[in-house]
Amino acid sequence: MGNLKTPVVQAVLFSFFLFFASCGTNTEVTQSPFVFLTPVGVPQIFSITAKYDNIDTHKPEYDLKYYITNMEPQFVGYNLYITFAIPSAGETLSNANLYLENGVQPSFPQLAFQASTSNVVTQGIENYQPFSPVQMFQKCEVYTFTLRALLNTGITSNMSTPITRCSSIYPDHCGTNTSCNPTACTVASCSTSTQSLCPVGTACNPCTKGVAATGCACPAGQSPPGCNL
Repeated sequence: MGNLKTPVVQAVLFSFFLFFASCGTNTEVTQSPFVFLTPVGVPQIFSITAKYDNIDTHKPEYDLKYYITNMEPQFVGYNLYITFAIPSAGETLSNANLYLENGVQPSFPQLAFQASTSNVVTQGIENYQPFSPVQMFQKCEVYTFTLRALLNTGITSNMSTPITRCSSIYPDHCGTNTSCNPTACTVASCSTSTQSLCPVGTACNPCTKGVAATGCACPAGQSPPGCNL
C-alpha cells in the first residue's frame, strides 16, 4: 500500500483513469442518438385520359400527364402502377402491376433539377403491360392509375391519389353492364350518388364542358364528376 502513495505510481494510475474514462468518446463530432428520416414527396397525376374510341379498330391507349414536383437529391423518377382496382400498399411496395417500358425502373426517369409546376409532362401509355409479355388494354375496361416517386436507394414515396378511367373516350358506346358503362350509368336521371361512381361520358355522368373526345375538360373551379381534367 505504501507504493501507491509515491508520485510516480499515482501519475500512472491517473493516466489509466483518464484513458478509460475517455474511451469511446468522440470529441470532434457532435453526438446525436436519433436518426431523422424525411418522407419522400408524394407526386400527383394531373390527368389521365383515353386516346381513342376503342369500339372501332383502334386499340385502347392513354395519355398520362403530371408535374415533376420531387426535389430530393436521390430522386430518379416516377413509377406508374396500373390496376383494375385501387392497389393496396403491399401491391405497390412489391412492385405488382408496375408499368415498365423495358423492364427497368423507374417507369419514367426524371431528375430533381427538372422540377416545375408550370411544365406538364405527357407520357403515352400504349399497353397495360408493355414488357415481357406485352399485354394490351382491353376495350370498355376501367383501369386505375397511381404514381410513386423513386429514389436511387430503392425507397419509394406513398402512392398518389388513385385515378380511375375508362379505356374509351365514349363510355356510352360500350355495351350495357360493361365496366365502362354499368347498367345504372345508362340512366340520365340517375341519383347524385350514382353519378359520382359512373365514368365520365356515360348518360348518368355526361361532360360538363366540351366533348368526350377532348377529355371532358373541367370548367374553372369545378372538379369531377362531369369532367376528368
